[in-house]
This record gives sequence, structure tokens and C-alpha cells, in this order.
Amino acid sequence: MKTKSYSPQVVLSEVANDVLSILTQPVTATQLARQLRIPLDRCSNVLSGLCSQGLICCVNPEATRSRLFWLSESGRKYKNAQEAHPVGTTDMQSIDWRLYGTVCFSHRSEVIRTLSEPLQPAQIKRRAAFRKPGLRMSANNVRDVIRYLKSHGVVRPVHLKKRAHPLYELTELGHHFQRLLLKAEAVR
Repeated sequence: MKTKSYSPQVVLSEVANDVLSILTQPVTATQLARQLRIPLDRCSNVLSGLCSQGLICCVNPEATRSRLFWLSESGRKYKNAQEAHPVGTTDMQSIDWRLYGTVCFSHRSEVIRTLSEPLQPAQIKRRAAFRKPGLRMSANNVRDVIRYLKSHGVVRPVHLKKRAHPLYELTELGHHFQRLLLKAEAVR
């Protein structure tokens, strides 16, 4: 994807500057709207404008939902010129952003955020409902999510003696996704 070159004359709205200031990792429009406490449609419009200016880009462009936006090279230069803390290029290339985008869906992300220890699907559902009242997720939803996450190497079963059904825990990839989700969901 071609990006426009950095221009110090770029004039951005207050919301666009807020978006650039809080981008520390790739995020979805929904996560960004929650962080900024602005309506989703307004956030999407700002992201579209920043994309057209070449300051951010989509890291999973083939996705139809949960598209992830991150600073382009021009955006990093612009942000570094505006702020005292320079934005580096971390190990973001080693992450499968296509897979991460698929776990940003509400039930999948709730299951990942809830798994702090090995749990059964019904336990995951109860803990998620306790953490987020009003969450509409059944144990069968959790089982479907677990099946999906297991097939992609995000969770693994833990078989214990005298238990008919396995518990599930996060893999190393799952813990990495959990940290990214928790950081992306933090409201500023």
C-alpha cells in the first residue's frame, strides 16, 4: 500500500490528533471509539480521513470486519515530530494481524480476556458475565469460541484426572493476544 510522504504542514482536527496520540498498537475502530469515548461513526470518519492523508493504514486490509489500523511510516514521523516520546517500530511484524483481527469480535475477545487460569466453558461464561454485566453470551457460545481458538492455536485443553471434560488455558500466542486486547480496551 502506498502512503503519502510526511508533510509538516498537515493540519488535523482535535479528534484526529487524539487518535494519533493514543495509537500505541493496531486497533479496531470500535476499540478506538471506546478509548476516546466518541461515537463509532465519527471515529470511522476520522480514521478514513487519516488513511486518505497517509498517516495510518490498515494492517489487515482483506478483513471485512474488525479491520485494524496502525500508524504508517508517515504517521510515525508525524507523531514523533508532535510528541516527546518517539514511536518506535516494535516487533509488530511478527504478529498475525489477520488472526488477531478475528479475535477482536466481542465473544472471542471476552473469552480471551477472561482466561486468566485454566477454566471450563461454563466457568468462562460466569466470569465474563460477572466482569461485564449485560453480556449476552451462553456456555454454548463459549464452546464455539473455544473450538475456534483451539483450531488457531490460541487456547489449549488441559486434561486433569477425575474430570470428564477438559479445562482450557491460553497458549503463548493467546497470552500475547490477551495483552493486546486489554491494552486496546483501556479507556483513557
